[in-house]
Amino acid sequence: MKALATYALFWIILFNNHICLKSEEHNFRIKLDEFSVKYKLRDLIDNIDFRIVHLNNRSYVNGEMMLKSDVKDILMHTAMDFWKSSNKKKLKLYDGRLDACQFLRTAHRNGMFNIYVKSFRKHTNANLACPLKMNYSYTLRNWHMDEKDLPPFVPFGTFRTITEYFTQERLALRIVTQGKVIANK
Repeated sequence: MKALATYALFWIILFNNHICLKSEEHNFRIKLDEFSVKYKLRDLIDNIDFRIVHLNNRSYVNGEMMLKSDVKDILMHTAMDFWKSSNKKKLKLYDGRLDACQFLRTAHRNGMFNIYVKSFRKHTNANLACPLKMNYSYTLRNWHMDEKDLPPFVPFGTFRTITEYFTQERLALRIVTQGKVIANK
């Protein structure tokens, strides 16, 4: 669920800034190099463990999280940098704050967000809605970016996201994701 907003925003920004060009086939794939989750509220989070698995030329994220209490409000601060392979110049794609619960309620209204919500629903055991429930094992299995769901061309390069989740004005989670858009061989 946490990666959902990060990746959705990444692709929305790419499309809105007209970085993508039209092509007839998907000549790229998404490779994740890092997906690290650090939790700060030991009184809120009972267990959390997410890992990347590389299998059959694809990156998958697997993991689980269990909370010690219900979470009714989640604010998110997320930022993403992208370095195009062609010039290595750093682009700040976004840096914003939003209500994560509202995002989950309204994602279906936007075509791009809907792609990510559907993707996560295929790979999670949870209803992606607030409040998050205590003593429930939120599990993500074999989640990956399916390039078929994205426009035919995305520029090659490297990306890094830093996403922080707050509840009751306290930092709960920090997720760092690094990866690449590379040629599909």
